Amino acid sequence: MVSEKEWVYEVEIEVEDLNENKILKPYAYQRLIAKVAEEHLKRLNMDVDTIMKYNLSWVLISLSIEIVRPVEGCDRLYATTWYSKRKGPYFRREMVFSNEMGEVFKASSFSILLDIENRSIFREKEPPFTVNEPIEEFVLEASPNFKYTGDYKKTDVRRVFNSFIDCNGHVNNCRYGEFAYDVFNDDERRKLKDLKRMDIYFHSELMLNDRFSVLKAYDNNKLLIRGFNENKGVNSFDIVLEFK
Repeated sequence: MVSEKEWVYEVEIEVEDLNENKILKPYAYQRLIAKVAEEHLKRLNMDVDTIMKYNLSWVLISLSIEIVRPVEGCDRLYATTWYSKRKGPYFRREMVFSNEMGEVFKASSFSILLDIENRSIFREKEPPFTVNEPIEEFVLEASPNFKYTGDYKKTDVRRVFNSFIDCNGHVNNCRYGEFAYDVFNDDERRKLKDLKRMDIYFHSELMLNDRFSVLKAYDNNKLLIRGFNENKGVNSFDIVLEFK
C-alpha cells in the first residue's frame, strides 16, 4: 500500500498571490495549503462533499507555517502532505512545499470535525468514515493554543459580507489572512521578504453581517494581528507574523 506521504501535488503561484514587490502575500500561503489539502482529502474520500453526508465538516483551528526561502514570482511548487497525529478532537496534518531549487516552506495544521447542524465539535472516538493511521513525523513545533496579553491597538472595523461566507456557513479561513494583510503598513509590506514564520489561530466563527475590529500589536520582531467580534464580544482570530 502506498503511503499518503508519497503523493505529490503541483500548485501554481498566480499573479494575484504576489504583492507589488513580487513576494507571496500571507494569505496566499493559506490558499496553496487549502488547495493541496482539498485534493488530498478527496483522494482519501474525506473531502467536504463526502463527509457532509454524515453532517460533518472539517474546520481549521490553527495553521503554522515556516518559510525556508521567500517565494518570489509566479513559480510552480510541489507539495507533500500527511496526517500525523490525533489528540482529543484535534487532527494534525503536515505539509512540505518545494520547487526546483528545494524546500520553500512547510506547515502544520490542526483541524476538528464540526457537526454542521448544531455547530458543535465532534468528540466521538472514531469518525463515521475511514481515517488512516497517522504517520508521526512532524515538520515543525506547533500547537492549536495561543495566548497573548500585550497592548493591542485598534486599526480597522469591518463587517462580514456575502462573499466572505463559504459552504460551512461562516467566513472562510483564507479570508482571515486577507483581513490581516489589509492592515499592513508600507514598511510591513516591504518586510514580507523577511517573513520566517506565520501562526494563525481561529477561536470563534465570524458569520454573515458580524461586525469585527482588527487590532495590531508588536513584540520585538513579531507583528500580532487580532480580530475581535463586536457582535459576540469575543476574539475571533489571532495571527502572529515573525520576521528575521
